[in-house]
Amino acid sequence: MTHSLEELRTVLQAVYGHNSKPPKPLQLVEPLYRLGLGDIGADDAAALAGTTRRRIEALLAAADPIGTLVGPVPEFTLDVDTRVRGTLGQLLIGLMAERVFVELWNVALGIGDLTLRDDRQARGDTDFLVDDDRGRQVFRINIKFHGSSFRRARELVGLDPDDTFALATYKIHSALQKQEAEHLPYIFVVVGVRGLTGVVVGESIPDPLVRLVALAHGSKRITGKRSIEDATVTRIVDEPSAFAIASHIARFQSQIREAEWRVISARRADQLLRDMLYERAYALRVRAFARNYGGAELDMHFSVSRDLHPIQDLFGVLREHGMPGLVSRLERGTL
Repeated sequence: MTHSLEELRTVLQAVYGHNSKPPKPLQLVEPLYRLGLGDIGADDAAALAGTTRRRIEALLAAADPIGTLVGPVPEFTLDVDTRVRGTLGQLLIGLMAERVFVELWNVALGIGDLTLRDDRQARGDTDFLVDDDRGRQVFRINIKFHGSSFRRARELVGLDPDDTFALATYKIHSALQKQEAEHLPYIFVVVGVRGLTGVVVGESIPDPLVRLVALAHGSKRITGKRSIEDATVTRIVDEPSAFAIASHIARFQSQIREAEWRVISARRADQLLRDMLYERAYALRVRAFARNYGGAELDMHFSVSRDLHPIQDLFGVLREHGMPGLVSRLERGTL
């Protein structure tokens, strides 16, 4: 997988702009490029790069400056391309769903006593925290998107494939544990667009961005690999026109916005899991499941139409009954 200095500099500028720097050692690319053009001298380039003059001059003199900078990287094959596109596509879907949720929240609740606070940077199991007018946390929200259809749902869990949402049992358990430890209600917000998958969305991502992320994953020297993915998808959603994919992003966002949004509390999810454990968690009925389905999670399958509530129910309770009414319903598992 080879990049010219100019190619890598161009894609890094597209992702990071002029106000932020890429992770190490990619922060050397811009001063290295400018040194090669003669825009700046070696001392200035070294200062900008946070390295020594000797190192940056050696990089510029190398037959393959980028290869010397990032070290050996596996060949960019079709399999690598497909895998990276799938990963970026799934991250894009997640980010678009989160953005749409904020829109729905603002339209439904406006400027009220409750405020959404982004918790995604913590990389935990929560996307948003909700604070009251005193800045106190009052509940947690985890957004789940599902685009693939469980084709054997009717046979294995007794549900229509288009009415099935799978949630890992450990996530239900973890959410309930967090709720009980913090005394903060925990809500899963679920949205699905059949056929909108990471693979589908990934097909629209421009080649240079895919190759950048592949380079990051293939190099042992590049740090912050996930941060590069996050920066890439954020830039795509924020400025899709910069990558000539504005029409694709607009279409995907429209599909998510018009989809059926549902909610289920951690308490209700746990109750249903206990009531229908063997009926809906079919992995428990499969001999040697862990061995035969390596890497598969033990999922609980929910009926979207019967087990989950429309998101309007959540907004309606908050508007009409406030937090006391919501907490009561969440603790009883009726929402």
